[in-house]
Amino acid sequence: MKRSLLLALILLFFMVTLPLSVFIIPNTDDDLSATGEYSHNSSQIKVLLTEENKTVTVSMTEYLIGALASEMTPLYHAEALKAQAAVCRTYAEKMIEQQKKNPSSELKGADISDDSSKHQGYMTEQERKEKFGEQFETYEEKLSDAVKESGSYIITYDGELITAAFHAISSGQTESSKNLWGSELPYLQPVQSAGDKLSPDYASTVTLTDAQFKEKAAALKGAALSDNSDEWIGKTSVSDSGTVLSITIGGKEFTGLEVREAMGLRSPCFTVKHEDGSFTFSVTGYGHGAGMSQYGADYMARQGSSWQEIIKHYFTGVEIEKAE
Repeated sequence: MKRSLLLALILLFFMVTLPLSVFIIPNTDDDLSATGEYSHNSSQIKVLLTEENKTVTVSMTEYLIGALASEMTPLYHAEALKAQAAVCRTYAEKMIEQQKKNPSSELKGADISDDSSKHQGYMTEQERKEKFGEQFETYEEKLSDAVKESGSYIITYDGELITAAFHAISSGQTESSKNLWGSELPYLQPVQSAGDKLSPDYASTVTLTDAQFKEKAAALKGAALSDNSDEWIGKTSVSDSGTVLSITIGGKEFTGLEVREAMGLRSPCFTVKHEDGSFTFSVTGYGHGAGMSQYGADYMARQGSSWQEIIKHYFTGVEIEKAE
């Protein structure tokens, strides 16, 4: 009897003094929730720093501050920054989910890279200090506050993480995913973004001599340019949002996105004119044009819209949920 009592007391001592985790059988798949689905509440993320060619593991909070600093100016309204933080969180969680299901060899074991041409950008704390200089503490506090307010939220459609597309400035109306990438996503539909037209960077012009145009057109595979430059450009088809859906160059059709990349244009919303030995592209907007317009988000915020209202304006029919 005394021996049994002694053993019970010893067991009680260890249960009280040792961490509870010692007595719990660990889940062999930390990425799965109790329902067997992937968790959308990652506390850390592995980031491939492309210039240094190394992967670092950082907290989700640090990552979102760095992504926000990379993707949106701290001079924007606080509600616009909060909207961007939720978009960045959604993008990051979707990348984590994708890497667990189908890892990309290009990421070398990371969840995401800091290459903004392939994913959303990210700046380390040191990079933020170098970029912001004397304003670092002020901007860091503003970015941190935005992440604290909305960085724990994700954007979903029909229970699934959305493709959280965003761009700098629209043409005045955002574009559908189908017109840009051929895939119809119900939450990436055209919506008005009239405030974008007030941006000082709304319109831009690119002028290329015939020789320069021909040199850049070499990137458009299949374009056969004749000796007569007046014949190089043919029929053009444009969407209601102003995106060039197709344009014939050198006898072959290309998308506005393809021409944008080849010719170094700010967006696929453009017209082109040829005269006096030069091609002039008149461009509106900055970026692909789908999803949230960052300038438009700032404009809406300054008109009194909350970050939730901004997100629900640019992403049709979505829900904003706490990451869990």
